[in-house]
Amino acid sequence: MFIWFASVLPGLANDLFTMHPADLVALLDYAWDHRANEALGTGTPPVQETGDPRRRSEVPGLTGSWMGQFFQTTPPSASVQLIVNAINNTFTNCNGLIWEHLSYAYMVENTRVLDVFRRVIQELLHGEKLGLMHEDTQQWLRTTEALWYTDPAPLFIGAVASHIRPDLGASRRNAYQRMFGMDLNHGMDGGGAYPYPKSETANNDFVSMFEEFLREVWIAMINVTNFSGPKPTDDAKIANLATRLHDMLMSRRVYGTISLEEFKAICMLQWFDLTLSDEPRGSNLPIIVDLRAEAASPEERLFKIAQRVGLPAHGLSKSYLQIAFPISRILILLETAAMNDVTAVQALYTPGSQIESDMRTIIMHWSVISGRDMKAGKIAPS
Repeated sequence: MFIWFASVLPGLANDLFTMHPADLVALLDYAWDHRANEALGTGTPPVQETGDPRRRSEVPGLTGSWMGQFFQTTPPSASVQLIVNAINNTFTNCNGLIWEHLSYAYMVENTRVLDVFRRVIQELLHGEKLGLMHEDTQQWLRTTEALWYTDPAPLFIGAVASHIRPDLGASRRNAYQRMFGMDLNHGMDGGGAYPYPKSETANNDFVSMFEEFLREVWIAMINVTNFSGPKPTDDAKIANLATRLHDMLMSRRVYGTISLEEFKAICMLQWFDLTLSDEPRGSNLPIIVDLRAEAASPEERLFKIAQRVGLPAHGLSKSYLQIAFPISRILILLETAAMNDVTAVQALYTPGSQIESDMRTIIMHWSVISGRDMKAGKIAPS
């Protein structure tokens, strides 16, 4: 959500980082209240099962009167009002907000960005090893600590921590394990395994099935202009794999399960993704400048910051950041069942569309991340 908020403030992304934390928490709740809910809209079909991207959850946020009091008792800042107006204009007259897929958070977290910035915050709060920070950086520090490293306000939608699950990192790993059958690529700072509750029911076959899906789409891509002779493209197989992936993913979302945890994880990872990114602002944020981490790309900024705090970021951070949004869009598409029809799968490999471009990006960077070439044929075990 924060990257969408920043897009509303072109060239003024620093305004987002200097807002009061209470304003940001309220804006997230406001966005949650404008989530897609085609059960009340005019979608096709008119009513989606809870858990579908077009109807992620029926858990209510704060009531309209409560939110009205929050934003109207004291006139909000111009930036807050701009975002509120954008939410109203964008999501009130359509079927609502569809946030990123949990896969986005999984990919970005694998860069170790959360561990690196946790170390940054610890250093800044307890000493001057990293130098003295300017006023805007101190505001970023205060807001970041309040949003992500403090017990959340219990009435707001981001409150997914409690005495039962006090460790948000363990909660995210549990969600990743249930949805993808995967843990993060790193454990504790000292190298030990990160303890978290593992679910007995998880999509343990996701990786093998998704990789088969990628290989079949790649075969179709390289044969898309082959109009004569044998054509190994198998639309029926692609549609079958898409259907199996849909069923697998949606089985973990019955009745809107994981939706709250997903929303919180995405918002948290987008905060740090936006801190590193140069797209919304065209120049480095004060926190980046004060940490002497100016660089030409987000991953290079992360590497510089990681070096300063003595905690290495993942060497494949570029691929993790590059794949995050495309894989989110494709998995959301699969969850809507849009690719279950054999007549629809050509969109996955026909040049000129966002879907085809996303698939190419995923195939390339998944190969880099996994160490398994999705452009090579599947090797049968001997």
